[in-house]
Amino acid sequence: MITGNQTRTALRTLWMAMIALVVAIPAVSQTIMPPIAEYHKRADGVVELRNDGDDPMAVIVEVKGFQVDENGGMRYVPLDPSVKVEFGSNSFIIPPHQSHMVFYKSDSKKTPYWFAILNTFTKAAPVKGTFRVNMILPHIVYVYQKDSLKKKDIELALTPGPKPDTYRLQIKNLTDKAGRIQGVDCKDFEKKYEGGGLPVFPNQSRYLTLDTGRPNGAKAHCTVTFEQGFSLNVSPSAATQ
Repeated sequence: MITGNQTRTALRTLWMAMIALVVAIPAVSQTIMPPIAEYHKRADGVVELRNDGDDPMAVIVEVKGFQVDENGGMRYVPLDPSVKVEFGSNSFIIPPHQSHMVFYKSDSKKTPYWFAILNTFTKAAPVKGTFRVNMILPHIVYVYQKDSLKKKDIELALTPGPKPDTYRLQIKNLTDKAGRIQGVDCKDFEKKYEGGGLPVFPNQSRYLTLDTGRPNGAKAHCTVTFEQGFSLNVSPSAATQ
């Protein structure tokens, strides 16, 4: 039979183990500004890496390309050989409660193009009894072509979604240009929908599932606004208006 003292001892042991685990896991205190940057023809920028923690952090910087599928899934790939990215040192130490500026430039014979600067943080010196945690903070760069995306370059479609009372919005880019969606706003449905901040890649569609509920009438529509200065409307099961 388990006595009361044995129960209290077991609970105390479990409690101390939980405290030790919490203490052993370091708090996340590193940030990056800005996370996204946009340029035309070539990039010439700077990213700030902050270490707000109490330990010095070692940072390794590398450049990767990336691909985004039609549902927004992202994966890193080798950088396109035609894109040249230059920056200073690719490894350094950031002391506690300080920041480090990474300056970079890029160029390519063809636009648009995009890449990611990956900044991997780890403690400069391992501490006994703690986990060694690597944290990667990406800085995403988009470099646009000279000619901006235009209204005629985009087609929209709004069809029934995978779940009841949802819709699937297709944003199709018909050109070799890149652009960016500033916002998606759906009105006259059971639910109001607002979203945005999405890239538009050349000759590619992007799909969004919208939890709007049912249309309230014939006026139900979604408006897609682009950073390039135009917007398009689409109604359920209809083409671009």
